[in-house]
Formats: sequence, C-alpha cells, structure tokens
Amino acid sequence: MSGFDVLLGTDEQKPEHAAWCRQQIDLLKIGGVWGIPRSGLIFTRTGENELTLTARMPWMAEMEGTITPEQLVEQQQDEYELNRRHFQAAGITMKDATA
Repeated sequence: MSGFDVLLGTDEQKPEHAAWCRQQIDLLKIGGVWGIPRSGLIFTRTGENELTLTARMPWMAEMEGTITPEQLVEQQQDEYELNRRHFQAAGITMKDATA
C-alpha cells in the first residue's frame, strides 16, 4: 500500500494529509504531471498552489465485467472530490478541466 492509499484513502482530515499534499505538489514544477493509476486521473501543476485535472482514463472494452462505464465515471469523480478536499486543506486549489 502506498503513502497515498494510507493518507488520502479516507475523508478524515489529518495534519499528515496536508503535509503529504504539500510534499506532492512541491515535487512538481509548473507544467509537471501527476497521475493516480487506480482511477486513471491525470493532474498538471498549473500554478504555485494549483493542480488541474487534465485527463481521465476512458472506459475500455477490456474493462467489461469488472466495471461499467458509469461506475468508472463515479469512481473517478469520487477520487477527484476526495483529493480536492485534501489538497484544499493544504492550501492547494484543484480544478477540473475535463468537466
């Protein structure tokens, strides 16, 4: 399990969540990209304290029987909202350019 799963896999806000988010954005230069493999969300650092969701993995026929297109969209939206809340608590704005 990654630090991401341990820290941000819950709605509960803790100081270590904000610290992890701050560390994550500080690893990226403006224009740098960060992805969440489990949900296929791709973010770009678009400002000093700003991440923008720039791509969502599309549903593919190979996913048939595992997840429906609707379930994938719901999973991705839940993941985005959870991350948005955690990054916001760290003073980082998260925007969705895919909407």
